Amino acid sequence: MDVNAINSNNISGLNSSSSLQLERSSASQKVGDSKKDALNLNINNYNKKRDELSLDVQSLNDGIAITKIATNAIEKQQNYLKNIDEKLSNIENFKDKNEIKQSLNEDLRGFNQVAYETRYKREALLVNDYYDDKTSIDISTSTNSFSIPKPNTASIANEIFETSNSSDLNNPAKLEELTNKVSSSSNLLQNTYELFTDLGNKLEESAQNSIKTQIDLYNENKTSKDINFGKESSDFSKANIIANSGYLAASQANIVQAQSVKVLS
Repeated sequence: MDVNAINSNNISGLNSSSSLQLERSSASQKVGDSKKDALNLNINNYNKKRDELSLDVQSLNDGIAITKIATNAIEKQQNYLKNIDEKLSNIENFKDKNEIKQSLNEDLRGFNQVAYETRYKREALLVNDYYDDKTSIDISTSTNSFSIPKPNTASIANEIFETSNSSDLNNPAKLEELTNKVSSSSNLLQNTYELFTDLGNKLEESAQNSIKTQIDLYNENKTSKDINFGKESSDFSKANIIANSGYLAASQANIVQAQSVKVLS
């Protein structure tokens, strides 16, 4: 047997085998790269959606805090108008009915203090601020936008003040005019209250939907071994904490608001 022929055949076989192994290795690497790319895309999409939902919930809770603070303040303003209405109902106790004006003005000053001091993150909620040209209260998420006109409740007190102090309350017609003005102002303020309440309800519903979507997103992906769901679970719990922070912020802000008004009055 020709030794050279044997060696030649063996070398040829080895070369063919090596080429086949290289081709298989290259194909395997391409498959691996494709899986890795798909995995990275899946993780990126998950993280993007998760972060988007968390930001939505934060924005919605800012809006919920705004509505809670505003309605709480409006209730205080309504109490001032009730005080004025009660005083006018008992005005017959005054020999000179114009003497009641000073007492009414004190309530109106308290009313306006609430209007100017009611804020969230330095933004006035119940009055048109000289330094703030916004005419609406806007809350936006990645999928929805909510907006209501910004009220100017200070104008309510100003109009009652002008009606009262420009009138002779000993004149029954003028007294009735002032009484009617207070009544219509109370109705107007109630409409503003309902506007904030309706906005708050819509924001809470949207926040609940966002949290549900977060839960669904988590449950859909929690069985995957490609994502570190120990960390994702921690992030999700953090999102739940954020979801409740708006209510906490509203409560704290209401306390601060009440203290501020008390000090100023």
